[in-house]
Amino acid sequence: MNAEESRFPPPAPSDLGDHEVPRDGNALDGARVALLVTGGIAAFKAPLLARALRRQGAVVTAFATTEALRYVAREALEWACTRPVVVDLSADAEHLSDSAPFDVYLVAPATYSVIGKCAHGIADTPVTATLASAIGRMERGQAAVLFAPTMHGSMHTSILESNLRTLHACGCTVVPPRDEYGKHNLPDERTLVDACAAAFRTTRTTRAAARRD
Repeated sequence: MNAEESRFPPPAPSDLGDHEVPRDGNALDGARVALLVTGGIAAFKAPLLARALRRQGAVVTAFATTEALRYVAREALEWACTRPVVVDLSADAEHLSDSAPFDVYLVAPATYSVIGKCAHGIADTPVTATLASAIGRMERGQAAVLFAPTMHGSMHTSILESNLRTLHACGCTVVPPRDEYGKHNLPDERTLVDACAAAFRTTRTTRAAARRD
């Protein structure tokens, strides 16, 4: 490559700030989304997922397990969400979100462990404690809870299926994984955003009906 070939022009000016995203829809306008990131390798995709949610109008807050932060940097999540990542619970009781309740909780990736804990009512980490509260709010028609399972195919067991049935029976949405290379892979961002948007519409309709009653 000669000197002339190595030259390229500066980027075109943009009105968007460094943390802003271009909007490509309004399906999540007004939605507060909790993105719960657990310890699977697919956690590295979480910043892109957060920005995809924001492009539809969502305000996104990430919650991350210690294991998830092995695969995705806390700083990357904060940059993508434009707000602090919840890793530990404080006196503010972040898992309850009473002052600014979440409309949608998306667990992506959802590991075998976290699915099992939630199905059996175990709330021993900030993420599972958040989910315990989320499911309580969901059962009152105040929020939606979605799980996007990811794991190696050998971990698809009768136990996993039973736990997913338990979560589905109480009202959670299970977003089917993408099947490739003998694994349950995280669906593409569009699929996950569409699932959140559909859940948000349902919750909003339920709330409106409750107010009329």
